Amino acid sequence: MLALASGPQSVWYRPVFVKPLLIACDFDGTITQRDTLHVIVESYGERGLWERLEPRLQVGEITVEQAMQEEFAAVRATPDQVREVVREHAPIRDGFGEWVDWCAGLGHQLIVLSNGFRSVIEPVLADAGLGHLEVVAHDARFSREGCELVWSDRGECCGLCGRPCKRQPLRTRWKGERLVYLGDGISDRCVSLMADVVFARDGLAAHLADLDVAFTSFENFHDVRRDLESLDVAA
Repeated sequence: MLALASGPQSVWYRPVFVKPLLIACDFDGTITQRDTLHVIVESYGERGLWERLEPRLQVGEITVEQAMQEEFAAVRATPDQVREVVREHAPIRDGFGEWVDWCAGLGHQLIVLSNGFRSVIEPVLADAGLGHLEVVAHDARFSREGCELVWSDRGECCGLCGRPCKRQPLRTRWKGERLVYLGDGISDRCVSLMADVVFARDGLAAHLADLDVAFTSFENFHDVRRDLESLDVAA
């Protein structure tokens, strides 16, 4: 079906129809320029703890959840203090808001799929005018007396990684669309292997390179939009 563009020099054109994508995007270090969990621990917990935990995590001695539990055991901060330090030290990556609008305009379903905390993620998105985005994450209750982690239900442990990982919540939302995943860290490793297209940074990029799995690196969401526009998604 042809359409007529408006204006003094109107021309006929054939509209481009795009197959909607299911896009799952990690939050910490992917949407944000720094990992908010590390920012919180560095400011209100035990400095240098992550450097001691990461080698154990990399070799599978502890799980992501166990590392987080150890990190946040020493955190003492109010919700307001947490929100303020995140605003100051973990800004959103350039182009994210425009990319969200672009996704919505083409009918792509965008999910923020995080191993972090809703009480941190949702205020950041709300500040950016993006409070409408679907967030799938754990949570934390912050206070001066301590921090309680609240784990979301991610079903049984994954048969591939042995953890209740991000695959389960993503699988329940997948309806056969082409799947795009964006991430940067250890919690993104298993779920990224579900995707047809992967955008990766930092540790996830290194991991996928070691596995010889194709991915596209990115510095900002202008890069992501440009590369998605080049995908062959036309009907």
